[in-house]
Amino acid sequence: MKKAFIVQKKCDQSPFCPVKRVCPTGAVTQKRKFLKADYPVIDAALCIGCKKCVAVCPHGAVAMK
Repeated sequence: MKKAFIVQKKCDQSPFCPVKRVCPTGAVTQKRKFLKADYPVIDAALCIGCKKCVAVCPHGAVAMK
């Protein structure tokens, strides 16, 4: 089964990342620092390969492998 991952060079590190809100299993987390944030992290063990994150990322920063 394919799993999602973040393509860091495409990610804008927004603290309001929509990818973490659409994940049905909570596999996407992101450490926030006020108006800045780290890159989102996808836990492969929790990812079910539904591709909702791929569809919602406005920068195309989520891909499947």
